[in-house]
Amino acid sequence: MRKSIIAAVVIAVLVAAWILSGQFSGQPRQSTASNGEPAQTVAPRPTPRVRVQTVTAQPRHLTLNVTGRTEASRTVQVRAETPGRIVRLAVERGAAIADEATIAALAVDDRQAQMAEAKALLAQRDIEYRAATELRERGFRSETSLAAAKAAREQAQALVDQMALDIERTRIRAPFAGVIAAGHAEVGDYLKVGDSVAEIVDLDPLLVVGSLTEIQVGQISEGQVGSAILASGQEVSGVVHFIAQTADEATRTYRFEMEVDNSDYAIRAGLTAQIALLTREVTAHKFSPAVLSLSDSGAIGVKIVDDDNRVRFVPIQILADETDGIVAGGLPRDVRLITVGQEYVVDGQLVDPVIDGSGGAAS
Repeated sequence: MRKSIIAAVVIAVLVAAWILSGQFSGQPRQSTASNGEPAQTVAPRPTPRVRVQTVTAQPRHLTLNVTGRTEASRTVQVRAETPGRIVRLAVERGAAIADEATIAALAVDDRQAQMAEAKALLAQRDIEYRAATELRERGFRSETSLAAAKAAREQAQALVDQMALDIERTRIRAPFAGVIAAGHAEVGDYLKVGDSVAEIVDLDPLLVVGSLTEIQVGQISEGQVGSAILASGQEVSGVVHFIAQTADEATRTYRFEMEVDNSDYAIRAGLTAQIALLTREVTAHKFSPAVLSLSDSGAIGVKIVDDDNRVRFVPIQILADETDGIVAGGLPRDVRLITVGQEYVVDGQLVDPVIDGSGGAAS
């Protein structure tokens, strides 16, 4: 039994010596594949290529794009101020009318006779007042008698003035120059005081109106210029003359109005308008939104290549979204913007930048 223990110990020592000779022999061991053949050495990964374009910040006038519509600057219902029958309509619906021009005429009826009676009474009261004045100067009339004669004269004068105003009101006139938008009366209609005769709208200047959000309203001020493309294809320009101080309760937006010249009445009210308002001048970059990326925290930005050819994620602020690209701030003046491949590289990674000659990412 002692011999078997000694033999076992000798075998264990030999096996250990053989194993150690393989680990520390200094000769590299060749790995083998599953089929017993030597495995091939894995080559290091090549540096990934990305396309870049050098983008330089430029001074830019930012525009705020808003959808709106055209409106008349004033709309008034012209109403009768004295009762009477319409005997003449001077203008038709849709016609332009000058300031103070006659829209319709009412029958004068017995107003002229009442005016003659009022004038006769005024003449009588005038004679009585002059006589009372002379008698008062001679001491034959009291002060109260003279005052009563004067009051009677002034009452007669007021009656003449009232009749003259009533006769004048039989000619219903336009309160301002505009267009007859709708006619509510016809020849032969009898009008009472307050009945509508016509609706007149003021189309010069024309208003282009829209709504601004809580963020946008701080970027616009009265006096700023803007332009609009109408649904009819017309392009107009004007000046912002009104911005509401309080928000609409339903939409939480602020109404603004831009005045546009429309002296020829060529532009109709109620047209949809795409409004562009100039805001401020900034130094910013403009490029395609296709190059945008998101950081791990969800921030919007772009990936650029620095002087060491390493990828850098830079957060940006989108200042404007235009039809041919976005305008962004927050970048250095000159950057190498990754235009192709940004989704396959990460911040800090070494890359091989290739100039993008397409010119489609930036402008």
